[in-house]
Amino acid sequence: MILDERVKLEAYVARPPTRKCRQVIAVMEEMVRRYPDQVRLVVFERGAEWPEEPSRALRYALHKGSTVPMCYVGGKFLVGGKVPTLDEMERGIESALEPVEGR
Repeated sequence: MILDERVKLEAYVARPPTRKCRQVIAVMEEMVRRYPDQVRLVVFERGAEWPEEPSRALRYALHKGSTVPMCYVGGKFLVGGKVPTLDEMERGIESALEPVEGR
């Protein structure tokens, strides 16, 4: 099995997505365009089957009954209840990439 070493961006959104949830997805999709070889996006919809196993932090939040939208970068919580700025996303991604680039 080949592991995908790209940083996982996780969005937890309502089903159907609200306006704010769609904005979160759009910001995260922009990050995938800016970092195509370094990140990948997985969207988790409230009440839907998971497309893959969520990070430990997101899984914990899902079981606690968290608010939407929420954003995680590299398994770490970034923002919840609001749309992240592009700068917030870039800082989170750069932080998650630091140990990977040293390999």
